Amino acid sequence: MSDIALPDPRRAALRRALRHGGLIAGLAVVAAVVLLAVFAPLIAPHDPAAQNLTLRLIPPAWQEGGNPAYLLGTDHLGRDYLSRLIFGARVSLAVGLSVMVLSGLIGATLGFLGGYFGGRIDDLVMYVITVRLSMPGLLVALAVMSLLGGSLVTMITVLSLLFWDRYAVVTRTAVRQLRQADFVTAARVAGASHRWILWHEVRPNVMPQILVVATLEMAMAILSEASLSFLGLGIQPPTPSWGIMIAEARSFLFAKPYLVWMPGLAIFALVLAINLLGDGLRDVSQPEGRR
Repeated sequence: MSDIALPDPRRAALRRALRHGGLIAGLAVVAAVVLLAVFAPLIAPHDPAAQNLTLRLIPPAWQEGGNPAYLLGTDHLGRDYLSRLIFGARVSLAVGLSVMVLSGLIGATLGFLGGYFGGRIDDLVMYVITVRLSMPGLLVALAVMSLLGGSLVTMITVLSLLFWDRYAVVTRTAVRQLRQADFVTAARVAGASHRWILWHEVRPNVMPQILVVATLEMAMAILSEASLSFLGLGIQPPTPSWGIMIAEARSFLFAKPYLVWMPGLAIFALVLAINLLGDGLRDVSQPEGRR
């Protein structure tokens, strides 16, 4: 009897990904924002920090009084709004990616240790998670940032130390389900070390869940950065930040509403795209749980 060819799981996942509209849309928007951020000096038409009060509050080019040289107009200091939006993407992505990686390392490490070893180690991990969950994250970030002052490094550090709990909970639950699996037991009986089992047997089966959590945490970090910058406790002027742009435009909300909704729309589009990407990754990696 000839062997029956089994479907390649990678090809099946790729086919599901190509048919998933939300995943493709989210990936396209995120990729576009990443390209804008990386090549901002080449794409931005003007210096985002250059001020010219004779050009202040020029409306967008499609409105009456607009200037084609300033496609999205200028702010109250005569700075090109399109250039500031493009460079603002750098801050959002830098905070989002850095917090996602650092908090993921903290939370996933705790989750692996507690879920795999159990016992007192798991009790200690659960105690640390409980302590973290008892603290309101954004309020703690506000307090710490007000004491230490606003800077990019400080914000990334504070948010990374506050956003790891979801990684820990999800990873711990997934590892606890896997530690008694047959392939883990077989590796343990064969004499494999705990490190080898965690890295080669458990980690590949937990990574899909961690990736989904990572997209959610990245979106939360971007929203938190915008909120802190809006309140004056995050990124400080003149560094372009979407949160700062909204804060500076509050006085012109009724006279020049586009100064508020343009950076607000940028935050909305990026966060929505990241969430669509995360939802699509979940559907592709775990199709048995979705319709």
